[in-house]
Amino acid sequence: VWMNPPYGNKTHIWLKKLADHNHGTALIFARTETKMFFDFVWNRATAVLFIEGRLFFHHVTGAQADHNSGAPSVLVAYGVEDAYRLQHSGIKGQFIRLRD
Repeated sequence: VWMNPPYGNKTHIWLKKLADHNHGTALIFARTETKMFFDFVWNRATAVLFIEGRLFFHHVTGAQADHNSGAPSVLVAYGVEDAYRLQHSGIKGQFIRLRD
């Protein structure tokens, strides 16, 4: 499962569903101090990959947006298979396994 939940105060709803499913990867802001991050990432995810640099989004035309995402991003893996794929993805950043 690939998930890019809506950013904002509803992200936790989507992360809970993915954590309960325990098979998939989500792209979220790396707000590591928040309750949501503690509840559904630090305490439930299998691994994380903190992406080097800030992401740029693109318009439907394919043109890059003028500004970056405005915050650091992290890929969050739930399940051993997703953690393995994340670790070997080749995406620049810092991979951290949180549990087996």
